[in-house]
Amino acid sequence: MNTNYETFKKDNRLKLFGHEDAGKEDNSRLTSYYYKTIQYEDVMSDIKLQIVTGEKGTGKSALLKMAFIETSNTDIVPIWIRLDDLSELYSEILNSDNLYQLKTLWKRSISKLVIMNLASHMSFAMGEDYEKALQWAYDTGYTTRDFISRSAKILKPMFEKYISLDNDSDSCGEQHTLQRMIANKKIRLFFDDFDLDWQGKSSDVLKIKSLLLSLSDMTSDMDGLSVRIALRTDVYEMIRNEEFSDKFESSLIKCHWNNQEIMKTLAKRICAYFNEPFDEINTSDQKTLQYNIVNYLNFVFVPYFDKSTRVWANAPTHRVIYSLIRRKPRDMVKLCHSIAEEAYRKKLTVIDSSCFLAILETYSQERLKDLVNEYINQLPKLQDLLIRMAPTQKELQSKSAERYVYSTAELHAKIKNIQQNMNISIYQANCEKLCPADFHQIAHFLYKIGFITGRKRNESGKIERVYYDESPYLLNANVGDRGYSWEIHPAYRGALANGTNDNWEITLNLNDEA
Repeated sequence: MNTNYETFKKDNRLKLFGHEDAGKEDNSRLTSYYYKTIQYEDVMSDIKLQIVTGEKGTGKSALLKMAFIETSNTDIVPIWIRLDDLSELYSEILNSDNLYQLKTLWKRSISKLVIMNLASHMSFAMGEDYEKALQWAYDTGYTTRDFISRSAKILKPMFEKYISLDNDSDSCGEQHTLQRMIANKKIRLFFDDFDLDWQGKSSDVLKIKSLLLSLSDMTSDMDGLSVRIALRTDVYEMIRNEEFSDKFESSLIKCHWNNQEIMKTLAKRICAYFNEPFDEINTSDQKTLQYNIVNYLNFVFVPYFDKSTRVWANAPTHRVIYSLIRRKPRDMVKLCHSIAEEAYRKKLTVIDSSCFLAILETYSQERLKDLVNEYINQLPKLQDLLIRMAPTQKELQSKSAERYVYSTAELHAKIKNIQQNMNISIYQANCEKLCPADFHQIAHFLYKIGFITGRKRNESGKIERVYYDESPYLLNANVGDRGYSWEIHPAYRGALANGTNDNWEITLNLNDEA
Protein backbone atom coordinates (compact mmCIF):
# COMPACT_ATOMS: atom_id res chain seq x y z
CA MET A 1 0.00 0.00 0.00
CA ASN A 2 1.57 3.26 -1.16
CA THR A 3 0.64 6.61 0.33
CA ASN A 4 1.86 10.13 -0.24
CA TYR A 5 1.48 13.32 1.68
CA GLU A 6 -1.70 14.17 -0.26
CA THR A 7 -3.38 11.40 1.72
CA PHE A 8 -3.31 13.73 4.71
CA LYS A 9 -4.82 16.90 3.23
CA LYS A 10 -8.05 18.01 4.85
CA ASP A 11 -10.68 16.45 2.59
CA ASN A 12 -8.78 13.16 2.56
CA ARG A 13 -8.35 13.26 6.34
CA LEU A 14 -12.12 13.38 6.70
CA LYS A 15 -12.45 10.35 4.43
CA LEU A 16 -9.62 8.52 6.16
CA PHE A 17 -10.52 9.05 9.82
CA GLY A 18 -14.14 10.17 9.60
CA HIS A 19 -16.01 13.05 11.20
CA GLU A 20 -15.75 13.56 14.94
CA ASP A 21 -19.52 14.16 14.84
CA ALA A 22 -21.33 11.10 13.48
CA GLY A 23 -24.30 13.28 12.59
CA LYS A 24 -22.20 15.00 9.91
CA GLU A 25 -20.87 11.78 8.42
CA ASP A 26 -22.10 10.58 5.06
CA ASN A 27 -24.34 7.53 5.59
CA SER A 28 -22.55 5.31 3.09
CA ARG A 29 -19.16 6.27 4.51
CA LEU A 30 -20.26 5.58 8.09
CA THR A 31 -21.66 2.21 7.04
CA SER A 32 -18.40 1.29 5.30
CA TYR A 33 -16.18 1.75 8.35
CA TYR A 34 -18.42 1.41 11.39
CA TYR A 35 -17.17 -1.25 13.79
CA LYS A 36 -20.07 -3.11 15.40
CA THR A 37 -19.59 -4.04 19.05
CA ILE A 38 -21.97 -6.11 21.14
CA GLN A 39 -23.78 -2.88 22.01
CA TYR A 40 -24.82 -2.62 18.36
CA GLU A 41 -26.51 -6.02 18.56
CA ASP A 42 -28.40 -4.83 21.63
CA VAL A 43 -29.61 -1.61 20.06
CA MET A 44 -30.89 -3.50 17.00
CA SER A 45 -32.81 -6.02 19.10
CA ASP A 46 -36.60 -6.24 19.36
CA ILE A 47 -36.64 -4.80 22.89
CA LYS A 48 -39.09 -1.93 22.80
CA LEU A 49 -37.20 0.64 24.92
CA GLN A 50 -33.40 0.92 24.98
CA ILE A 51 -31.45 3.64 26.81
CA VAL A 52 -27.89 4.08 25.52
CA THR A 53 -25.59 5.59 28.14
CA GLY A 54 -21.96 6.57 27.87
CA GLU A 55 -19.44 9.27 28.63
CA LYS A 56 -18.95 12.17 26.27
CA GLY A 57 -17.15 11.04 23.13
CA THR A 58 -17.83 7.31 23.46
CA GLY A 59 -19.88 7.01 20.29
CA LYS A 60 -23.49 7.13 21.49
CA SER A 61 -24.65 9.23 18.53
CA ALA A 62 -22.71 7.09 16.06
CA LEU A 63 -24.29 3.96 17.51
CA LEU A 64 -27.78 5.43 17.18
CA LYS A 65 -27.13 6.76 13.68
CA MET A 66 -25.83 3.43 12.44
CA ALA A 67 -28.86 1.68 13.92
CA PHE A 68 -31.09 4.31 12.30
CA ILE A 69 -29.50 3.67 8.89
CA GLU A 70 -29.89 -0.08 9.10
CA THR A 71 -33.40 0.13 10.55
CA SER A 72 -34.30 2.02 7.36
CA ASN A 73 -33.66 -1.22 5.48
CA THR A 74 -36.16 -3.21 7.58
CA ASP A 75 -39.94 -3.10 7.81
CA ILE A 76 -39.64 -0.62 10.70
CA VAL A 77 -39.85 3.11 9.93
CA PRO A 78 -37.13 5.02 11.85
CA ILE A 79 -37.69 8.62 12.96
CA TRP A 80 -34.79 10.71 14.29
CA ILE A 81 -35.73 13.25 16.99
CA ARG A 82 -33.51 15.96 18.48
CA LEU A 83 -34.50 18.44 21.14
CA ASP A 84 -34.72 21.29 18.63
CA ASP A 85 -37.29 19.30 16.63
CA LEU A 86 -39.64 19.95 19.55
CA SER A 87 -38.84 23.66 19.73
CA GLU A 88 -42.40 24.77 18.94
CA LEU A 89 -43.80 22.37 21.53
CA TYR A 90 -41.11 22.64 24.18
CA SER A 91 -42.00 25.85 26.01
CA GLU A 92 -44.80 24.22 28.00
CA ILE A 93 -42.44 21.43 29.05
CA LEU A 94 -39.86 23.93 30.27
CA ASN A 95 -42.44 25.84 32.31
CA SER A 96 -43.98 22.85 34.09
CA ASP A 97 -42.80 21.40 37.39
CA ASN A 98 -45.47 18.72 37.72
CA LEU A 99 -44.36 15.19 36.84
CA TYR A 100 -47.74 13.99 35.57
CA GLN A 101 -48.36 17.12 33.52
CA LEU A 102 -44.88 16.77 32.03
CA LYS A 103 -45.56 13.16 31.06
CA THR A 104 -48.71 14.23 29.24
CA LEU A 105 -46.90 17.08 27.49
CA TRP A 106 -44.10 14.77 26.32
CA LYS A 107 -46.58 12.21 24.99
CA ARG A 108 -48.59 14.85 23.16
CA SER A 109 -45.53 16.52 21.67
CA ILE A 110 -43.90 13.28 20.54
CA SER A 111 -47.13 11.95 19.01
CA LYS A 112 -47.64 15.18 17.09
CA LEU A 113 -44.03 15.12 15.92
CA VAL A 114 -44.47 11.58 14.59
CA ILE A 115 -47.33 12.75 12.35
CA MET A 116 -45.34 15.80 11.26
CA ASN A 117 -42.34 13.66 10.36
CA LEU A 118 -44.33 11.05 8.44
CA ALA A 119 -46.27 13.65 6.49
CA SER A 120 -43.11 15.61 5.70
CA HIS A 121 -42.08 12.80 3.34
CA MET A 122 -45.00 13.66 1.06
CA SER A 123 -44.34 16.23 -1.63
CA PHE A 124 -47.59 18.13 -1.42
CA ALA A 125 -48.55 21.38 0.30
CA MET A 126 -50.09 20.45 3.63
CA GLY A 127 -53.76 21.25 3.89
CA GLU A 128 -56.74 20.89 6.18
CA ASP A 129 -56.47 17.11 6.46
CA TYR A 130 -52.91 17.42 7.66
CA GLU A 131 -53.83 19.99 10.32
CA LYS A 132 -56.63 17.74 11.56
CA ALA A 133 -54.21 14.82 11.83
CA LEU A 134 -51.81 16.90 13.91
CA GLN A 135 -54.59 18.07 16.19
CA TRP A 136 -55.86 14.52 16.66
CA ALA A 137 -52.38 13.28 17.64
CA TYR A 138 -51.94 16.08 20.17
CA ASP A 139 -55.46 16.02 21.67
CA THR A 140 -56.32 12.33 21.93
CA GLY A 141 -54.12 10.19 19.65
CA TYR A 142 -51.32 9.97 22.19
CA THR A 143 -53.64 8.07 24.58
CA THR A 144 -54.63 5.28 22.17
CA ARG A 145 -53.02 1.84 22.05
CA ASP A 146 -53.55 1.73 18.29
CA PHE A 147 -51.95 5.13 17.71
CA ILE A 148 -49.71 3.87 14.90
CA SER A 149 -52.40 1.90 13.06
CA ARG A 150 -54.86 4.79 13.37
CA SER A 151 -52.18 7.21 12.16
CA ALA A 152 -51.76 4.94 9.13
CA LYS A 153 -55.50 5.06 8.45
CA ILE A 154 -55.56 8.84 8.75
CA LEU A 155 -52.53 9.41 6.54
CA LYS A 156 -53.34 6.79 3.90
CA PRO A 157 -56.13 8.78 2.15
CA MET A 158 -53.87 11.83 2.09
CA PHE A 159 -51.07 9.73 0.64
CA GLU A 160 -53.32 8.20 -2.03
CA LYS A 161 -54.88 11.55 -2.89
CA TYR A 162 -51.60 13.14 -3.87
CA ILE A 163 -49.40 10.19 -4.81
CA SER A 164 -50.18 7.16 -6.93
CA LEU A 165 -48.84 4.09 -5.17
CA ASP A 166 -48.44 2.29 -8.47
CA ASN A 167 -47.03 4.96 -10.72
CA ASP A 168 -45.35 7.56 -8.60
CA SER A 169 -44.17 5.91 -5.41
CA ASP A 170 -40.74 7.53 -5.73
CA SER A 171 -42.25 10.87 -4.75
CA CYS A 172 -43.24 9.68 -1.31
CA GLY A 173 -39.78 10.33 0.09
CA GLU A 174 -36.54 8.61 0.90
CA GLN A 175 -36.89 4.85 1.32
CA HIS A 176 -40.65 5.13 0.91
CA THR A 177 -41.05 6.03 4.56
CA LEU A 178 -44.77 6.70 4.67
CA GLN A 179 -45.63 3.83 2.38
CA ARG A 180 -43.78 1.37 4.63
CA MET A 181 -45.41 2.77 7.75
CA ILE A 182 -48.89 2.40 6.23
CA ALA A 183 -48.12 -1.17 5.20
CA ASN A 184 -46.24 -2.41 8.30
CA LYS A 185 -47.39 -0.12 11.11
CA LYS A 186 -44.04 -0.18 12.91
CA ILE A 187 -42.11 2.89 14.04
CA ARG A 188 -38.83 3.25 15.93
CA LEU A 189 -37.99 6.64 17.44
CA PHE A 190 -34.35 7.66 17.94
CA PHE A 191 -33.76 10.43 20.51
CA ASP A 192 -30.38 12.18 20.57
CA ASP A 193 -28.94 15.30 22.22
CA PHE A 194 -31.71 15.57 24.82
CA ASP A 195 -29.10 16.33 27.49
CA LEU A 196 -27.41 19.21 25.65
CA ASP A 197 -28.67 21.91 28.03
CA TRP A 198 -28.18 19.78 31.15
CA GLN A 199 -27.17 21.62 34.32
CA GLY A 200 -28.02 18.95 36.85
CA LYS A 201 -30.55 20.99 38.81
CA SER A 202 -33.88 19.64 40.03
CA SER A 203 -35.87 20.84 37.00
CA ASP A 204 -33.41 19.10 34.65
CA VAL A 205 -33.78 15.85 36.56
CA LEU A 206 -37.56 16.15 36.45
CA LYS A 207 -37.54 16.90 32.71
CA ILE A 208 -35.49 13.83 31.76
CA LYS A 209 -37.23 11.66 34.36
CA SER A 210 -40.64 12.55 32.90
CA LEU A 211 -39.36 11.93 29.36
CA LEU A 212 -38.12 8.43 30.23
CA LEU A 213 -41.36 7.60 32.02
CA SER A 214 -43.34 8.86 29.02
CA LEU A 215 -41.31 6.76 26.60
CA SER A 216 -41.74 3.74 28.87
CA ASP A 217 -45.51 4.24 28.87
CA MET A 218 -45.70 4.81 25.12
CA THR A 219 -43.63 1.75 24.19
CA SER A 220 -45.72 -0.37 26.58
CA ASP A 221 -49.09 1.04 25.55
CA MET A 222 -48.68 1.62 21.80
CA ASP A 223 -48.56 -1.35 19.47
CA GLY A 224 -45.71 -1.17 16.93
CA LEU A 225 -43.71 1.55 18.71
CA SER A 226 -40.12 1.16 19.90
CA VAL A 227 -37.63 3.76 21.14
CA ARG A 228 -33.87 4.28 21.38
CA ILE A 229 -32.54 7.23 23.39
CA ALA A 230 -28.95 8.31 24.16
CA LEU A 231 -27.98 9.99 27.43
CA ARG A 232 -24.68 10.84 29.09
CA THR A 233 -23.87 8.42 31.90
CA ASP A 234 -23.77 11.17 34.51
CA VAL A 235 -27.21 12.38 33.42
CA TYR A 236 -28.73 8.93 33.72
CA GLU A 237 -27.04 8.33 37.08
CA MET A 238 -28.66 11.45 38.52
CA ILE A 239 -32.03 10.17 37.28
CA ARG A 240 -31.20 6.70 38.60
CA ASN A 241 -31.14 7.98 42.14
CA GLU A 242 -34.88 8.42 41.82
CA GLU A 243 -37.19 5.72 43.16
CA PHE A 244 -38.48 4.70 39.71
CA SER A 245 -35.11 3.82 38.20
CA ASP A 246 -35.32 0.05 38.68
CA LYS A 247 -37.86 -0.24 35.87
CA PHE A 248 -35.17 0.79 33.34
CA GLU A 249 -32.37 -1.58 34.36
CA SER A 250 -33.26 -4.10 31.63
CA SER A 251 -33.34 -1.31 29.03
CA LEU A 252 -29.78 -0.04 29.58
CA ILE A 253 -27.04 -0.30 26.95
CA LYS A 254 -23.67 0.94 28.23
CA CYS A 255 -21.65 2.38 25.36
CA HIS A 256 -17.99 1.80 26.23
CA TRP A 257 -14.85 0.60 24.47
CA ASN A 258 -11.68 -1.24 25.31
CA ASN A 259 -8.29 -0.56 23.71
CA GLN A 260 -8.60 -3.38 21.19
CA GLU A 261 -11.99 -2.20 19.98
CA ILE A 262 -10.64 1.33 19.58
CA MET A 263 -7.80 0.06 17.42
CA LYS A 264 -10.18 -2.11 15.38
CA THR A 265 -12.28 0.98 14.75
CA LEU A 266 -9.26 2.89 13.48
CA ALA A 267 -8.04 -0.05 11.37
CA LYS A 268 -11.42 -0.50 9.73
CA ARG A 269 -11.57 3.19 8.80
CA ILE A 270 -8.15 2.97 7.20
CA CYS A 271 -9.18 -0.14 5.24
CA ALA A 272 -12.37 1.58 4.04
CA TYR A 273 -10.37 4.58 2.77
CA PHE A 274 -7.94 2.42 0.79
CA ASN A 275 -10.68 0.04 -0.34
CA GLU A 276 -8.89 -2.83 1.38
CA PRO A 277 -10.78 -5.78 2.91
CA PHE A 278 -10.94 -5.81 6.71
CA ASP A 279 -10.47 -9.32 8.10
CA GLU A 280 -13.14 -9.64 10.81
CA ILE A 281 -12.09 -13.22 11.66
CA ASN A 282 -8.37 -12.64 12.25
CA THR A 283 -9.05 -9.42 14.15
CA SER A 284 -11.39 -11.35 16.45
CA ASP A 285 -8.82 -14.03 17.28
CA GLN A 286 -6.94 -12.95 20.41
CA LYS A 287 -3.78 -14.70 19.18
CA THR A 288 -3.55 -12.75 15.92
CA LEU A 289 -5.62 -9.66 16.74
CA GLN A 290 -2.85 -7.19 17.57
CA TYR A 291 -0.58 -8.34 14.74
CA ASN A 292 -3.32 -7.90 12.14
CA ILE A 293 -4.52 -4.57 13.48
CA VAL A 294 -0.98 -3.16 13.49
CA ASN A 295 -0.56 -4.27 9.86
CA TYR A 296 -3.57 -2.17 8.92
CA LEU A 297 -2.34 0.83 10.92
CA ASN A 298 1.02 0.62 9.14
CA PHE A 299 -0.70 1.88 5.98
CA VAL A 300 -0.52 5.39 7.47
CA PHE A 301 1.52 5.18 10.71
CA VAL A 302 5.10 4.19 11.41
CA PRO A 303 4.98 1.03 13.54
CA TYR A 304 7.28 2.41 16.27
CA PHE A 305 8.37 5.77 17.60
CA ASP A 306 11.88 6.77 16.63
CA LYS A 307 14.57 5.47 18.97
CA SER A 308 16.07 8.94 19.35
CA THR A 309 12.85 10.75 20.20
CA ARG A 310 12.79 12.67 23.49
CA VAL A 311 10.05 10.45 24.96
CA TRP A 312 8.46 7.05 24.31
CA ALA A 313 11.49 5.89 22.27
CA ASN A 314 10.78 2.68 20.33
CA ALA A 315 7.22 2.63 21.68
CA PRO A 316 4.62 0.92 19.47
CA THR A 317 2.61 3.69 17.82
CA HIS A 318 -0.74 2.05 18.49
CA ARG A 319 0.03 2.04 22.21
CA VAL A 320 0.77 5.76 22.16
CA ILE A 321 -2.59 6.36 20.47
CA TYR A 322 -4.75 4.51 22.96
CA SER A 323 -2.72 5.82 25.89
CA LEU A 324 -3.71 9.36 24.91
CA ILE A 325 -7.37 8.66 24.21
CA ARG A 326 -8.36 5.85 26.62
CA ARG A 327 -11.72 4.48 25.48
CA LYS A 328 -13.00 7.50 23.55
CA PRO A 329 -13.53 7.07 19.78
CA ARG A 330 -14.13 10.79 19.33
CA ASP A 331 -10.76 11.63 20.86
CA MET A 332 -9.18 9.02 18.57
CA VAL A 333 -10.64 10.84 15.57
CA LYS A 334 -9.48 14.24 16.83
CA LEU A 335 -5.98 12.99 17.59
CA CYS A 336 -5.64 11.36 14.17
CA HIS A 337 -6.82 14.51 12.39
CA SER A 338 -4.26 16.60 14.26
CA ILE A 339 -1.28 14.34 13.58
CA ALA A 340 -2.32 13.84 9.95
CA GLU A 341 -2.49 17.60 9.49
CA GLU A 342 1.05 17.81 10.83
CA ALA A 343 2.15 15.07 8.43
CA TYR A 344 0.63 17.00 5.53
CA ARG A 345 2.39 20.18 6.62
CA LYS A 346 5.70 18.30 6.68
CA LYS A 347 4.91 16.51 3.38
CA LEU A 348 5.39 13.08 4.97
CA THR A 349 4.14 9.88 3.37
CA VAL A 350 3.42 8.28 6.76
CA ILE A 351 2.67 9.71 10.18
CA ASP A 352 5.74 9.47 12.41
CA SER A 353 6.64 10.26 16.01
CA SER A 354 7.50 13.88 15.19
CA CYS A 355 3.86 14.49 14.23
CA PHE A 356 2.65 13.28 17.62
CA LEU A 357 5.17 15.30 19.60
CA ALA A 358 4.46 18.45 17.59
CA ILE A 359 0.74 18.52 18.43
CA LEU A 360 0.61 17.15 21.99
CA GLU A 361 0.22 20.50 23.75
CA THR A 362 -2.44 21.79 21.36
CA TYR A 363 -4.27 18.47 21.44
CA SER A 364 -4.34 18.53 25.23
CA GLN A 365 -5.55 22.13 25.38
CA GLU A 366 -8.37 21.35 22.95
CA ARG A 367 -9.47 18.30 24.97
CA LEU A 368 -9.53 20.39 28.14
CA LYS A 369 -11.60 23.00 26.34
CA ASP A 370 -14.01 20.29 25.16
CA LEU A 371 -14.40 19.09 28.73
CA VAL A 372 -15.10 22.59 30.02
CA ASN A 373 -17.66 23.26 27.28
CA GLU A 374 -19.46 20.01 28.05
CA TYR A 375 -19.81 20.49 31.82
CA ILE A 376 -19.49 24.20 32.58
CA ASN A 377 -23.28 24.55 32.83
CA GLN A 378 -23.18 22.36 35.91
CA LEU A 379 -20.09 23.91 37.49
CA PRO A 380 -19.57 27.47 36.20
CA LYS A 381 -16.01 27.80 37.57
CA LEU A 382 -14.90 24.53 36.02
CA GLN A 383 -12.10 25.96 33.88
CA ASP A 384 -10.46 27.69 36.84
CA LEU A 385 -10.80 24.54 38.92
CA LEU A 386 -9.17 22.32 36.29
CA ILE A 387 -6.26 24.69 35.70
CA ARG A 388 -5.61 24.82 39.44
CA MET A 389 -5.36 21.00 39.46
CA ALA A 390 -1.97 21.36 37.75
CA PRO A 391 0.98 20.02 39.78
CA THR A 392 2.40 22.49 42.26
CA GLN A 393 6.15 23.15 42.48
CA LYS A 394 6.25 20.93 45.55
CA GLU A 395 4.55 18.09 43.65
CA LEU A 396 6.90 18.53 40.69
CA GLN A 397 9.87 18.08 43.00
CA SER A 398 8.57 15.36 45.28
CA LYS A 399 6.47 13.18 42.99
CA SER A 400 8.21 13.56 39.62
CA ALA A 401 6.86 10.84 37.28
CA GLU A 402 3.71 10.34 39.38
CA ARG A 403 2.87 13.98 39.89
CA TYR A 404 -0.53 13.47 38.25
CA VAL A 405 -1.39 10.57 40.57
CA TYR A 406 -2.99 11.09 44.00
CA SER A 407 -4.12 9.00 46.88
CA THR A 408 -7.64 9.88 48.01
CA ALA A 409 -6.20 11.83 50.94
CA GLU A 410 -3.84 13.73 48.62
CA LEU A 411 -6.68 14.47 46.19
CA HIS A 412 -8.87 15.82 48.97
CA ALA A 413 -6.02 17.92 50.35
CA LYS A 414 -5.32 19.40 46.91
CA ILE A 415 -8.98 20.32 46.47
CA LYS A 416 -9.12 21.89 49.93
CA ASN A 417 -6.10 24.04 49.07
CA ILE A 418 -7.84 25.19 45.88
CA GLN A 419 -10.97 26.04 47.86
CA GLN A 420 -8.95 28.41 50.04
CA ASN A 421 -8.55 30.64 46.97
CA MET A 422 -11.89 30.20 45.22
CA ASN A 423 -15.48 29.36 46.05
CA ILE A 424 -16.86 26.44 44.06
CA SER A 425 -20.57 25.80 43.56
CA ILE A 426 -22.38 23.04 41.67
CA TYR A 427 -25.97 22.56 40.53
CA GLN A 428 -27.45 19.61 42.39
CA ALA A 429 -30.48 17.41 41.84
CA ASN A 430 -32.34 18.60 44.91
CA CYS A 431 -32.35 22.35 44.18
CA GLU A 432 -32.67 24.93 41.42
CA LYS A 433 -29.84 27.21 42.50
CA LEU A 434 -26.09 26.75 42.63
CA CYS A 435 -25.05 25.14 45.90
CA PRO A 436 -21.65 25.45 47.61
CA ALA A 437 -19.70 22.22 47.04
CA ASP A 438 -17.55 20.44 49.61
CA PHE A 439 -14.32 18.62 48.74
CA HIS A 440 -16.12 15.26 48.47
CA GLN A 441 -18.55 16.65 45.89
CA ILE A 442 -15.77 18.32 43.89
CA ALA A 443 -13.66 15.15 43.85
CA HIS A 444 -16.64 13.09 42.71
CA PHE A 445 -17.44 15.68 40.01
CA LEU A 446 -13.89 15.45 38.63
CA TYR A 447 -14.28 11.67 38.53
CA LYS A 448 -17.73 11.92 36.94
CA ILE A 449 -16.56 14.09 34.04
CA GLY A 450 -13.53 11.88 33.36
CA PHE A 451 -10.88 14.40 34.36
CA ILE A 452 -9.58 11.85 36.84
CA THR A 453 -9.85 8.06 36.74
CA GLY A 454 -9.24 5.41 39.38
CA ARG A 455 -6.19 3.14 39.32
CA LYS A 456 -4.55 0.47 41.43
CA ARG A 457 -2.00 -2.28 40.87
CA ASN A 458 -3.20 -5.86 41.05
CA GLU A 459 -1.23 -8.79 42.45
CA SER A 460 0.64 -9.26 39.15
CA GLY A 461 1.76 -5.62 39.16
CA LYS A 462 -0.50 -4.48 36.32
CA ILE A 463 -2.58 -1.36 36.67
CA GLU A 464 -6.34 -1.79 36.83
CA ARG A 465 -8.39 1.27 35.98
CA VAL A 466 -11.93 2.18 36.87
CA TYR A 467 -14.13 4.76 35.16
CA TYR A 468 -17.26 6.54 36.28
CA ASP A 469 -19.59 4.52 34.04
CA GLU A 470 -18.29 1.34 35.70
CA SER A 471 -18.43 2.47 39.36
CA PRO A 472 -20.31 5.76 39.54
CA TYR A 473 -20.47 5.95 43.33
CA LEU A 474 -16.74 5.96 44.07
CA LEU A 475 -15.47 9.10 45.81
CA ASN A 476 -18.87 9.88 47.25
CA ALA A 477 -18.52 10.78 50.92
CA ASN A 478 -20.30 7.63 52.10
CA VAL A 479 -18.54 5.22 49.70
CA GLY A 480 -14.81 5.99 49.68
CA ASP A 481 -12.19 4.82 47.20
CA ARG A 482 -12.13 0.99 47.60
CA GLY A 483 -8.38 0.96 47.33
CA TYR A 484 -8.04 3.12 44.22
CA SER A 485 -5.72 6.06 43.72
CA TRP A 486 -6.61 8.80 41.25
CA GLU A 487 -4.80 10.06 38.16
CA ILE A 488 -5.46 12.97 35.85
CA HIS A 489 -6.32 11.63 32.41
CA PRO A 490 -3.29 11.81 30.05
CA ALA A 491 -5.28 13.81 27.48
CA TYR A 492 -5.35 16.81 29.86
CA ARG A 493 -1.81 16.76 31.24
CA GLY A 494 -0.26 18.80 28.45
CA ALA A 495 -2.71 21.63 29.11
CA LEU A 496 -1.68 21.63 32.78
CA ALA A 497 2.06 21.44 32.10
CA ASN A 498 4.15 24.08 33.82
CA GLY A 499 6.23 25.53 30.98
CA THR A 500 8.28 23.97 28.21
CA ASN A 501 10.61 22.19 30.65
CA ASP A 502 7.81 20.34 32.40
CA ASN A 503 8.22 17.16 30.30
CA TRP A 504 4.82 15.88 31.37
CA GLU A 505 5.14 13.02 28.86
CA ILE A 506 7.39 11.10 31.28
CA THR A 507 4.38 10.72 33.58
CA LEU A 508 2.72 8.44 31.02
CA ASN A 509 4.21 4.96 31.27
CA LEU A 510 3.17 3.16 28.10
CA ASN A 511 3.92 -0.21 29.66
CA ASP A 512 0.95 0.41 31.94
CA GLU A 513 -1.33 0.97 28.96
CA ALA A 514 -1.29 -2.54 27.45
